[in-house]
Amino acid sequence: MGEVRTPVSIVCVYNDPAVLESCLAASVKAGQGASRQTEVIPVDNVSGAFASAGAALNHGARMARNEVVVFVHQDVYLHSLPALEAAAATLLADPAIGVLGAVGVDHRGEVVGAMRDRVVPLGRSTSVPVDVDSLDEVLFMVTRSQVLREPLSESPDLAWHAYAVEYCLRMRASGRRAAAVDIPLTHNSMTTNLARLDVAHRSVGHTYAGLVPVRTTCGIVAGEHGAATTSWPVRRARGARTFWGESVRARRVRRSLRGVPQDRGHARQVVLADIRLLVDDVARLAGSSSIRVIDPSRDGTVGEAEGLERNGLAFSAATLRWPGVVAAVAATTPDQLLLVAGLRPEETAPLAATTTGPYVVGLARDTGLWLLLGADPAPLAPLWSRPRNRPFFVG
Repeated sequence: MGEVRTPVSIVCVYNDPAVLESCLAASVKAGQGASRQTEVIPVDNVSGAFASAGAALNHGARMARNEVVVFVHQDVYLHSLPALEAAAATLLADPAIGVLGAVGVDHRGEVVGAMRDRVVPLGRSTSVPVDVDSLDEVLFMVTRSQVLREPLSESPDLAWHAYAVEYCLRMRASGRRAAAVDIPLTHNSMTTNLARLDVAHRSVGHTYAGLVPVRTTCGIVAGEHGAATTSWPVRRARGARTFWGESVRARRVRRSLRGVPQDRGHARQVVLADIRLLVDDVARLAGSSSIRVIDPSRDGTVGEAEGLERNGLAFSAATLRWPGVVAAVAATTPDQLLLVAGLRPEETAPLAATTTGPYVVGLARDTGLWLLLGADPAPLAPLWSRPRNRPFFVG
């Protein structure tokens, strides 16, 4: 017997038609051959007709034909409509689940649900729903009958933030589950909008004071005073622990690279940097016209996202089995910018030895280990020139 699936109604509020067309709409069009009853309901907010995400998404939900409504960002590329429909079938089969999403944060602060966040894999993979404190707004789903009865919050305090977080807490307060499960996607985000996020967190914390603190992908909601605050010494101590841990990992990777010839782009160097935030600057400084991102599949699942763009540059991403990763690295030419993300320490040196061109190795606690090929390291050096970018350990 095949996997149980149910068609869904994908609702997306958008303010940039080009982003919608190149990401969400393109991915649905590419995969709809096997999911003909799944529909997309775009809600136009280019002119600012809706004052909040909740108002726009509720409007779209009222037009839905299918029993599961999926709320998705405009800059999401869905790698598998069948996987999305399978998640929807799971939601319908378990009335205890009030809301199900692609990415959440559990009570320990661990990100649950595998996705590609811009250019790096993020989150712990799970094929079954796992309870979480909150879900990210990037993609979450509810039944149509429920959202018509209990719509998303249209509070001006939330506006464009934390509406999925609020809905998760509303479900949990009523005894229902908020859960995350793998729904393969790439979030091709260009910016991080934090305007009035603190207002949204204060509002959610005040409304659900009995459930805070709540961990989210955008910080901790602590109560009516907003995100949890800590003293400067505590923040400094946490930062020092992160730097120490990253430095220990960097030292191990650096030692593993000793067998790779140093004339291939400073083979011994390992920088501490979140490549998600720097990849566009990398492409600009490298003079590249395209960005290719790959990561190794850890469960045998593969996927491609083609035809995307970032700031006018062609952008593609793929999850490949290990032989495919090795082949892609070996085939990279000096004029091709390739980022291999989600690596393990023992995988880095063999890949570095495969290429004949320059490369940079880097890591960050939240986004893992990465290998950048096809760019001269010298012009990129200003991107990781601060003391914080240099590991504490040497040798």
